[in-house]
Amino acid sequence: MSNAIGTSPSAMVTRIADREGASSATLLAKVAQLRGAMATEQAQPETTAKALLQPTNGAEVDLLV
Repeated sequence: MSNAIGTSPSAMVTRIADREGASSATLLAKVAQLRGAMATEQAQPETTAKALLQPTNGAEVDLLV
């Protein structure tokens, strides 16, 4: 899944983990934590807008994380 900019949600989650200072040893754990938070947020449709159920850009991923 990508948008006009060409950034997928998985790439944005990795960038967010890197931006938050995860070291190379803990990067995978941080990515897993952020993806879990995103999945948990997506599982709550009453509080999540329809557009966020399938994030298409980094801004939507940031809202979920």
